Amino acid sequence: MVDNKINKFLKNLKNKYRLVILSEGTFEERISIKLTPLLVLSISCILVVVLFISTYLLFAFTPLKEYVPGKTTDQTKKEILEVSVKVEKLENGLEGNNLYIGNLKNILNGEDPLEMPINETFNTEQTEINFETSEKESLFRLKIEEKERGGFTNKGKGNVLYFYLPLKGEITEVFSNKKKHFGIDIVSKENELIKSVADGKVVISSWTNETGYIIAIQHLNGYLSLYKHNSKLLKSVGDFVKGGESVAIIGNSGELTSGPHLHFELWKNGESVNPENFINF
Repeated sequence: MVDNKINKFLKNLKNKYRLVILSEGTFEERISIKLTPLLVLSISCILVVVLFISTYLLFAFTPLKEYVPGKTTDQTKKEILEVSVKVEKLENGLEGNNLYIGNLKNILNGEDPLEMPINETFNTEQTEINFETSEKESLFRLKIEEKERGGFTNKGKGNVLYFYLPLKGEITEVFSNKKKHFGIDIVSKENELIKSVADGKVVISSWTNETGYIIAIQHLNGYLSLYKHNSKLLKSVGDFVKGGESVAIIGNSGELTSGPHLHFELWKNGESVNPENFINF
C-alpha cells in the first residue's frame, strides 16, 4: 500500500503541465512553458542553495562581516581602543570639573573646600612622595621592584607606570606587525591564573568567536592591555584592578587557537606595541 503511494507520488512529479500567459483583451497566447513538478522542485532547491552561498560569501568577504557578532576587523579594534581612551579621558575631566564646581560653591557659601577623593580608577596627578632615604637606596629599591614586577616604564607627567608579568611561562610566538600578530603567545600550566600587568579599569570582558573569552584593561598614560583565549574571566566591565591581581584563567577558547595559552597584547594610544619592550618575560 505504501509502495503504491510512493510510486504514484513519483509518477505525479513527472506529469507534464503547461503554464500559459494570455492577453487579457484578446486572450491571445503570449508565453507558453512546459513544466513538471519535478522541474519546479529542482529549480527551487538550486535557488535556495545559490542564495545561501551568496549570503555566506557576502558576510564572509565584505565589510558586512563587521555586523556579525564576534567578527571585527583590525581597523575596528583600533577604533574601539581609541574610543575607550577618549572616553576615559572625558570621565577624568568630568570628575575634575565637578570637584572644581563643588569647591567654588563651598567657598562662596563660606564652607570648607571639598577634599580630593581617593579615586581607584585613574588618579592622573599623583603627589610626590619624599622618602627619607639616600638616592642610592631609592635606585636599589626600583631595581628590586623591577625584578619582582617584570619591568617598569613610562615616567610621564608625575606618573610612574609599573608593569607586572601577566603569566609565567614560555613564549611560543613573538610580536610581529608583518604577520599581523599584535601580541605574544605564552604557554603555561593548566588553570594558571592570569594577572593584570598594571593598575587599571576593565573596559572589555566578553566572548568572541575568534578569540574566545577576552578581557581588556585600560591603564594610565594611554596604555591598554588585552588577554585572549581565556577559559574563564574573573572580572567584569567597570571593575578596578590592581597590578598583579588575577583577572582570568588560562584557556583554549575561540577559533584562532591551537592549544591552551595566553595571547597578550599591549597598546599605547591606540597603537599596538611589542610587550617584550616593556616587560621582562
